[in-house]
Amino acid sequence: MTRYFRRESGWAVAMIGALWLMVVPSVVAEDLAEAWTMSLNSNPQLGASRRTTTAAGLDLASIKGTRLPQIQTLNLESFLTNPISVAGLGGQPKAAPASGQQSFLLSAVAATVPIYSGGRIRHSIADSHAQLSAARADEAAAALDIKLEVARAYVDVLRADRGVAVARSSVSSLSSQARDVGNLVKQGLSIRNDLLAAQVARSNARQREIQAKNRLSIAWAAYNRYLCRPMETVVPLADLVPPEPPAAAIGRAADLAALLEADPEPIVPDEGEIRSLGDVALRNRPELKSLSEQARSGHEQAAAERAKTRPQVSFFVANIYQNARFLPTEADSGAASFLLNWTIYDGGRSRRHAAALDQRSAASLCRRDDLAAAIRLQVRSAWLTCRESESRIPVSRAALTQADENLRVARGRYLQQRGTNTEVLDAEAARVQSYDNYFNALYDAVVAGFELHRAVGDL
Repeated sequence: MTRYFRRESGWAVAMIGALWLMVVPSVVAEDLAEAWTMSLNSNPQLGASRRTTTAAGLDLASIKGTRLPQIQTLNLESFLTNPISVAGLGGQPKAAPASGQQSFLLSAVAATVPIYSGGRIRHSIADSHAQLSAARADEAAAALDIKLEVARAYVDVLRADRGVAVARSSVSSLSSQARDVGNLVKQGLSIRNDLLAAQVARSNARQREIQAKNRLSIAWAAYNRYLCRPMETVVPLADLVPPEPPAAAIGRAADLAALLEADPEPIVPDEGEIRSLGDVALRNRPELKSLSEQARSGHEQAAAERAKTRPQVSFFVANIYQNARFLPTEADSGAASFLLNWTIYDGGRSRRHAAALDQRSAASLCRRDDLAAAIRLQVRSAWLTCRESESRIPVSRAALTQADENLRVARGRYLQQRGTNTEVLDAEAARVQSYDNYFNALYDAVVAGFELHRAVGDL
């Protein structure tokens, strides 16, 4: 009986554990793609760009409506104070019946169809098309900018988190050194000044840890701001670089020494690759398309303005109803006509306005040419920054092993009374700086890659 109860209890515990695993979700690190998705779905700046694009689309639909018939109705309730004369016998005028003059209804329904506008409607529609394309390009540029800012903020969080880890390791290392110095002082093998120096270094390390944690909090707030969520939110982030330098990449001590002692090779730009990336950027960058569409919009506006001085022809058809009893007919009547409106001379206003719009269009083209040159410079600078950051990584990685070995040797020498406490503290400071340099090189390379993709326009 007891054995059966234990077996059933084991099954119950197993079932409860399985249900717990099914109910409690596993912690999955948030990656950059998810961060981009959340930011693009909730960022107010991008939302404003999208609303601007929507407004441009509605403007285009409104302008297209000018090609369709315009139907209007007019209803009048009329009151006359003076008597109306109508034709009597023999053609002689006579007063109309007074009873029909106090009030009568006049109603009309008219439709106007534009036939010829001198290109005004066509150019207005083309202008709206250009403005819509420019708005879409601006929206795409805003999305690229937001993705780059989110990527930078994401990397800043990772960088700050590594900074906290390095600062914490420095506190631990210096605390261990302070304990060793304290033991030697108790044994009479060291002087009190060494203990004071170790304690001061440990206090300074703790201050750096506090500062590093504060930088991490600020980085989280900036990152969460782009994702439009509470700034105090902290979630696991998927790292973009290896968590620690792989042993195979570090190599032997002799190789590290040769790498550190070798003169740095200059970064030689690959002109073919840079030129190719620049050509891709000129095709991809939405800012260039926006300026091109703005120039086209100005050109179409100028053409529409000139069309105002050309003949405007439309067809008018109306149905008129009146119930005035003093008139011989109380029934519907129809009317149809062609309307011609031609502004022969307006004092040169349309011509000068069109010239001003042409100048604004040419200004947009000039800005586009200047931006194209700036984009090629951005691509070149981003490419060189990528190569520079990649060149720093192996050098800074090699320095890690040297710094760790230097600290180990300095501590061993100090414990054997063959070195000084100052050497240990200097070795610890060099180790912390080496790790900072390594992680900065790693994350600078990541950010430089994002900036290169942004410069090319394929982020």
